[in-house]
Amino acid sequence: MHALIEDRYNVTYYPAHLSRKLREAGMNYAKPRSMDPRQPDDAEEILAERLIKALGEDPEEREEEEPVVFGFFR
Repeated sequence: MHALIEDRYNVTYYPAHLSRKLREAGMNYAKPRSMDPRQPDDAEEILAERLIKALGEDPEEREEEEPVVFGFFR
């Protein structure tokens, strides 16, 4: 992110200042995380089952496909 801004705009920001600028603009900065090696192979299936139980509906019974997006930021 820093290198992109510096290359494109010839401006250098301290990382903490850049994150403040992003928040002021209504955006969030998040680093991608690698997969946890302790994660079970069927983790996505487990999540889908828990969502069905929590929401009380089966996504296959819906007429339209609605995307579900989860995000976790600090």
